[in-house]
Amino acid sequence: MNAPALAFAESFGSAYANSAARPQPLVPASSHPCDRLAAIAHAYVEVIESWSCTVQDVIRLSTVAAELVGLVDRAPQICLGMGSHVPLHSPSLRHGFSAAILGIHLGRAIQLDAVRQHTVAKAAMFMNLTSVELQDDLTAPYAIPTDAQRITLARHPQLAADLLRDSPGADLCWIEAVEQHHESLDGSGYPAALRGDEICPEARILKIADVWCALVAPQRFHRNPMTPREALHWLLSRSRQMFDPVLLEALRRINGSFPPGTLVRLANRETAIVVDAPHGAARPREVVSFLGAHGRLFRDPVRRDTRRAHFAIRDFTTLKSVTIKPDYWNRIWALSGTAH
Repeated sequence: MNAPALAFAESFGSAYANSAARPQPLVPASSHPCDRLAAIAHAYVEVIESWSCTVQDVIRLSTVAAELVGLVDRAPQICLGMGSHVPLHSPSLRHGFSAAILGIHLGRAIQLDAVRQHTVAKAAMFMNLTSVELQDDLTAPYAIPTDAQRITLARHPQLAADLLRDSPGADLCWIEAVEQHHESLDGSGYPAALRGDEICPEARILKIADVWCALVAPQRFHRNPMTPREALHWLLSRSRQMFDPVLLEALRRINGSFPPGTLVRLANRETAIVVDAPHGAARPREVVSFLGAHGRLFRDPVRRDTRRAHFAIRDFTTLKSVTIKPDYWNRIWALSGTAH
């Protein structure tokens, strides 16, 4: 366990002990990681949707980000696997939450301290605030942005950074990460066309987390989602132009071709989820199956040995019109051996 990250998350609220805005724990520490992650996600949505540039807003989002850093430290695989499955009504906010989780993992991989991991998480959750509704609209089938909407999308890093500047208590590193999260190493990014070391490390992390989560999301503009393997290949093919190669290598180690949370179709037509991610391009030896061949939820999820022909992985898949309740997610991840 990363003791500095854990201590940081647990002690964050003490800085506001004499303030009316003192944050309260979002959920008891004894709760299942899936329940805690859902509580953090819904608290994040509440903060973003009611943002009014007050010091209370800054404290609340900072608290949410600190709790997320601590939870990733305690249950890294569950957080990585569940980020895209937390039931949020806004695809854009779900994207920001998933990017925050992946960003924390990337920060840990390159040994950023807990304070800088916290900055990455805050920036990921805030970076799209000024374009949430537009990005949600563009997830509709066959939605293609107009020229005016493209201009709005291109301006959103600057607009979000300006909003943070108007929010008392927002620190410069947080603002800088939000403002630079669409910059590219070769200067082809926006809004300032920064190059190389002009881009802060936190923004470089956000760039990769943001793009990865967008590529694999089931609802992102008019594109079909990529598989994790395709998304990784896409990023690696552009590493010299756009992305930090050190961070791309960290992404490859963290995610591989079958990151936690990946949904797969088995030879017997069951739908299963990857809970124990293998390294590199290897296929997982075991998965947890939860949907039958006709799309019915099993009474209890069950581990499957993918080395057996009947349970071999045949393809990637997505969830369609199936609602999985929180308690069922808890039972799925209990089979991973990482829940605590």
